[in-house]
Amino acid sequence: MKRVLCLLILFMTVMGVMAQRGQDFASRFMQQCSADTVECITISPKMMEQLVAMGGKNRNDTLLQAIAKLRSARILQAKQNGAHYYERAEALLKKNARRFKHLKDFRTERLEGVFYSREQRSGRKVEMVMLGKAPEKNGFVLINLTGDIDEEFIEMLMQMFGQHASNT
Repeated sequence: MKRVLCLLILFMTVMGVMAQRGQDFASRFMQQCSADTVECITISPKMMEQLVAMGGKNRNDTLLQAIAKLRSARILQAKQNGAHYYERAEALLKKNARRFKHLKDFRTERLEGVFYSREQRSGRKVEMVMLGKAPEKNGFVLINLTGDIDEEFIEMLMQMFGQHASNT
């Protein structure tokens, strides 16, 4: 009986460790902000396809193909203390510098931020994180995408955030 109990405890511990290892960045960040006023929205690939399809004549087939490759999308936002959340999120990304690589900074009229990505050992990008803060409104947004993220998709996203992106 003791052996069965020990094996069960060991199994549960291993499963817990493996579950934590598979977390995306948004989940890790939400654990840090569990008592705060950060909202999280999870969007399934099917829902993203439906939203894009609603565009009618302005439908972008390249974007639809890229969205079909995504496994999940999470959007975290806070309407207060934006700079604080931005700094916390970027500090967590930098703390995990072996896992997440800086891609580009961006700045638009209302939003400034940064893109990070996570690659597998094969070099394939499997996760992308966009942090943004809106200084005028004191807001914060974190967009976390997981799946098969290719260079064309990344370039498309960066174009959506204007010509002011840089590698610094």
